[in-house]
Amino acid sequence: MPEGMDNICGQAKRRDRKIYITDIAIDKVPFIQYDGFTDEQNKIMQELAKDVLLLSKEKNDSNEVAITCDLGAENPLGSFGISLGTEHEVDILADTLSNHIIVSRKSVAVVILHNHPSTQTFSLQDIHFFILHPVIQVIVVVSNQGTVHYLKRDIEYEYNRAFELFRECIEGLDKDSPAMEMYMAALTFLTKCSEVGLFYR
Repeated sequence: MPEGMDNICGQAKRRDRKIYITDIAIDKVPFIQYDGFTDEQNKIMQELAKDVLLLSKEKNDSNEVAITCDLGAENPLGSFGISLGTEHEVDILADTLSNHIIVSRKSVAVVILHNHPSTQTFSLQDIHFFILHPVIQVIVVVSNQGTVHYLKRDIEYEYNRAFELFRECIEGLDKDSPAMEMYMAALTFLTKCSEVGLFYR
């Protein structure tokens, strides 16, 4: 094993373990200045991120929960879709309102926030979903410890280049590939995503 790889693998194993949400984690969700968003939109995003964790803690055994919201709506907090998932995935489109928001909107103000029971950032499934639905302006992951990561399309975003980069990152993988390989493929995409017009923080 190359030098340092045992440490990386050990960290990956710890990252893959389910962490239960605490009130402290909810309280520490940071105020993020999202690229291109107003202060009011940033406040809404922080509130929604806290709501994701609260819903997961109280209604879904700290498993994945997704909130789909149209920031371009007159009252974004007045109507948003909620999807409850398992420890490892959430089907956002299974919720009728979430599906309606994503399928029917022509604006680019749709945001999706969801939690990860582990401390990992975006999964390959998250990235693929984001690429396939260009109406989604921002996708956010809130870890169960309150850490926030987000992917946002820049004005230079190119769908074809993004999809090609995704294909390059998953080359040789299949559904039976080890979790560590899948995670490393997602990290590779996130490391290079600025090349295709995506902003990752």
